[in-house]
Amino acid sequence: MRLLKELAAEGVSPWWAAGPWEQPPVLDAVSCGFRGIRMPFGAPNGVVRAACDSLRESGGFVAFAAAAFDGGDDPAAWVAAARVLRSGVDRPNLLVGVPANRAGIDAVTGCLAEGIGVESTCVFSVRQYRAVLDAQRTGLELARARGVDLAALGAATSCDLGALDAEVNARLDRLSDGAASGLRDTAGLATARLLYRTREMTLACERWQSLRECGARPPMLLWSQTRPEQVPSLVSWNTAHVLTVETAEAAARGHGLQGDTLMGRHEQATRALRLLAERDVDAEAVGEELLRARFG
Repeated sequence: MRLLKELAAEGVSPWWAAGPWEQPPVLDAVSCGFRGIRMPFGAPNGVVRAACDSLRESGGFVAFAAAAFDGGDDPAAWVAAARVLRSGVDRPNLLVGVPANRAGIDAVTGCLAEGIGVESTCVFSVRQYRAVLDAQRTGLELARARGVDLAALGAATSCDLGALDAEVNARLDRLSDGAASGLRDTAGLATARLLYRTREMTLACERWQSLRECGARPPMLLWSQTRPEQVPSLVSWNTAHVLTVETAEAAARGHGLQGDTLMGRHEQATRALRLLAERDVDAEAVGEELLRARFG
């Protein structure tokens, strides 16, 4: 698919959001150009294993959510669930998904320290992301001290931009101020730009540079639940789009990519969020509410 090749040329990994089928055609997805896969919750370990194998040669990852049903507020429960999932799939390019609530962020450190790749999900704010980056760095440092091969260890963070935009839009729609309608669909892009800025500034610090010198991969940023028209506006190095086939096809029918849209755009993003705040819509607070609604 042309769009997937264009994204890859810009340093953006297209990931396939696999549907809720018992046997997703992972080989077809890889042959189309997807470089990562997010598996649906509850997929059999054998299917996840096959997905990992299909991407292993190209260096791609498969994300698969863990479930700590009886201890969702306990970091140790999430680490234990990740340990079981990693053992069951038994592939180094598996990323175990944990939520970016307080317990899940603490679990990131424990997972990485044990050599378990991890994806932090449902990040909606810069505050959350800073905490995730701190946990990723600490976990990688512990892994290095234990002799884990950092080059084989993946760390990723995904932001559900679709949910953030939808909730902010709903609040704007309730305002009587007609000018507020012009701010629809601005929160997701602005947040993405600030997350990207946060990552690039953080990775420039001495402790991250030391990890990179030991082979650590820079942590990935994944955009999920995006609309087709958002895809061209979320392009920059070491990011990824988690797309359904339908979204990818619809995005391909739109306008082409226009180069990097995230780097150096933090001032524009700050202004966009300030305009929302002036109409009593705090995007970061909305993100915190979305997180609490999902995980308490």
